[in-house]
Amino acid sequence: MRSVSRFEADLLRILHALLGRAPIEGARALIAVRRERPKCLSRGAVELVQEALAKGCVWRLARDGGWLADRYLRDDRIASGRLWERTPPEELGLHFSRYTLSFLIWLTADHPSDRPARWNPGERDLTVGDRLVLFYAYEAIRNGPADQARVRELPPFARQALVRLAFPDDFLDGGPELDFSPWTTGPGACILEALQPYLAARWVALDRQKFAILEPSRMIVLGRAQEATWRAFLDAIDQAGRPDLARFLLVAAASLLREARDPRAWIGALELDGLRLADRAESNRAALALFRALGRLREWERRARGVGYFDEGYAAARLWKAIWEEHNGDQLLGQSDEIARAVDPLGGGSLSGAAREA
Repeated sequence: MRSVSRFEADLLRILHALLGRAPIEGARALIAVRRERPKCLSRGAVELVQEALAKGCVWRLARDGGWLADRYLRDDRIASGRLWERTPPEELGLHFSRYTLSFLIWLTADHPSDRPARWNPGERDLTVGDRLVLFYAYEAIRNGPADQARVRELPPFARQALVRLAFPDDFLDGGPELDFSPWTTGPGACILEALQPYLAARWVALDRQKFAILEPSRMIVLGRAQEATWRAFLDAIDQAGRPDLARFLLVAAASLLREARDPRAWIGALELDGLRLADRAESNRAALALFRALGRLREWERRARGVGYFDEGYAAARLWKAIWEEHNGDQLLGQSDEIARAVDPLGGGSLSGAAREA
């Protein structure tokens, strides 16, 4: 049995909560307390951190979606099964640098509201494992007490593409240019596969906010944040030849269209009296920011039809055509076009134009 100090025990409790193995409320209480930093952690504590990361990240990824049997690309072929069935174990390994440990020490010793923050590594220095821990940490404390929620202001989180992909509504003022390259190959792409159900649920929850938005300006900035995020994401996975990683957008769109086929659901709460016609049209278009991505995805499906058996990218094209058909992409685009025409009759009404604009 390993013996650890009080500081180390608190750090481990926080880590287990971030990984979903303990209640987050207890971790938030620990994060709220400032402590003196130790000169170093004991060897036993470091080993317990390593063990928690190795087991906890695997457990969370399996729970969030890795357990689902599905089809994804593996180089130039389509692989089926659960995440660990379609990927050799040696390709699933996550590596954590010293920055994960220094982040946990910072979170335990300091307070998220302290400025300047004493944790701000270079973006290129972080491994995919480091970035995943940051994602879990951000998710866990973003809706905590107001002073803890100030993590949104910290550059290390604003630079994280996965954080911004899941929570574009937290970064309405924009931020650094998004770099999705760590998430389009290797273990990063496998993580995105496992997170597809989570991301779909997040974008559904994000769009449900719009049903109650009163201020057109709020709708506009939210729509812009969504669109900037999905454009950067789709650009990256298209360049990497991984269209299958966009599946969650189709799932989210399908879920929302089942809930709200009435155009009034999207803009009915907006207070438009006295608003200029151009501003009114922009707020209405912003309400459908997610559905504008469908035009881009349909262009991928059309492009995929022209890829022959001996052409490069045949497996990706074949899989994307299957995903588009499985989720009734044409029907989704048609339904969203009907809503767009009702919401913005002067704007032409078709969301397919989003593909050309991208």
